[in-house]
Amino acid sequence: MAENQITAKESTSPGGASLAPLPPDALIIVPVRNTVLFPGMVLPITLGRPKSIAAAQQAVRDQRQVGILLQRVAELDDPSAIDMHRMGTLANIVRYVTTPDGTHHLVCQGEQRFQVVEYLSGWPFLVARVLRIPEPETRTPEIEARFVNLKAQAVEAIQLLPQVPADLLAAIQSIEAAPALTDLAAAYMDIKPEEKQEILETVDITARMDKVSRMLGHRIEVLRLSQEIGRQTKAALDERQREALLR
Repeated sequence: MAENQITAKESTSPGGASLAPLPPDALIIVPVRNTVLFPGMVLPITLGRPKSIAAAQQAVRDQRQVGILLQRVAELDDPSAIDMHRMGTLANIVRYVTTPDGTHHLVCQGEQRFQVVEYLSGWPFLVARVLRIPEPETRTPEIEARFVNLKAQAVEAIQLLPQVPADLLAAIQSIEAAPALTDLAAAYMDIKPEEKQEILETVDITARMDKVSRMLGHRIEVLRLSQEIGRQTKAALDERQREALLR
């Protein structure tokens, strides 16, 4: 893959018209389908729609962050402001890549939650004024207890999975902050995008940890049952093979 070369001279719309500079407090929005980016996570995004490509290229030109925002209905090809969720993740563009077949890819690293305040007009892509949502730094005994429990759940879930990168387990074990652990667990959990969006929108860290812990607990039960069924099936097959050999 070759990195796309975008210069500052290209501050024009796809139709060739010059674009007005974005206000300092405005954020370029990149709509995504069935994907939720959490703070701290790195996410590759394939850009197929002209508006999304224009938005990403403008952000690269201006060396600006982008807002990764889930659209409510995945099938919509041209979502408007009303079709978008109100909370997303502010992201740094790690890399913008164009493959030889002309496909555009954006590699983003999530930094912080944001909430859309209002959308602005005048650009060939979505632009919004947003409210940045800082993570609380409070560490109470209740948060610490939930943190210890959630880390144990995350480690168990990883150990129950058949194929997991070793560095993921190491990453979870090394995390010391409750928000980072909660978002990492939610990002890797096999749940629906709407459920991930619900976790993203839960600003209160105690409530967020409780939601992730409940969902993770359910996944662990499923993984345990699946593992037990696998063992029983193998034992039954081994017994039938032994009987066949004896006959």
